Amino acid sequence: MSCLDLSDAEIVKIAEPMMEDVILGVSRRDYKLHSTQFSVDLKSLITHDEFLQACDQREADWGLPGSRELVTIFRKHKSFTVIWNQQYTRTDEQIMVLVTIALKGGRYFVDYFLLH
Repeated sequence: MSCLDLSDAEIVKIAEPMMEDVILGVSRRDYKLHSTQFSVDLKSLITHDEFLQACDQREADWGLPGSRELVTIFRKHKSFTVIWNQQYTRTDEQIMVLVTIALKGGRYFVDYFLLH
């Protein structure tokens, strides 16, 4: 199946639970939960200590994560990228959260993640 054939609703149904783990892991400072849906490649990019440092910095700058609003979806044959506007408790700035989810071996994995 090509990700090009997925509807927005199907993509959101796949992506939302994955993002809940990623963001809940950030707010709880729980690297295992944060990275549970990550691809092997993505897991190799950040260590547990780097994750904790990033959590500390985000919390100091922005506070804790709040609600999320879908902005757009980009599709490719074997992946899709979803962009949300992520609210945080201590800032009025717009924070973008971007996740690329790839289909590998018949299963979806978070293959890229960015908070900016």
